[in-house]
Amino acid sequence: MLEDYKYSAMSLSLGQIILRVEDPGTPVVWLDPSVPEQLWAGLPAALHRAGYSVLNLDGDTPIADLASLLERFSANASAPAPVSADLSGLRQYLLRLPNDSHMGWVVLFRNPEQLRQNDEATFEELLEILEFVHESRYEIHQRLFKLIVRD
Repeated sequence: MLEDYKYSAMSLSLGQIILRVEDPGTPVVWLDPSVPEQLWAGLPAALHRAGYSVLNLDGDTPIADLASLLERFSANASAPAPVSADLSGLRQYLLRLPNDSHMGWVVLFRNPEQLRQNDEATFEELLEILEFVHESRYEIHQRLFKLIVRD
């Protein structure tokens, strides 16, 4: 299951995370919550250097529900906002993101705890959507679509 890909913070480097992202067989890269902040802070630049577009879900407030999740996606991506304010709209939105990076997209979700606590069903469906988008974009465009999450 997805938990098989959780890594200990003691043995991680940016290069190791990038290698895990490059594996087309894993749509989600799970990181231990104890990953040092400096490692997490260096991740967007390292991913850009490796040829990825990055959609960072970090913000001033935690993502707590479906509405804040959708708002954060639309605020941090370069595409128009989802047409419908539900998870099917998010799936279509993510499928329409431009394919202008060499390797694909990586979504960074540093603090999923509040969403999981408030609405675990939405969090689980988000994972399913991201897996579907990853498989679709890889099959069609040979580009990755990954989620890196601390959990």
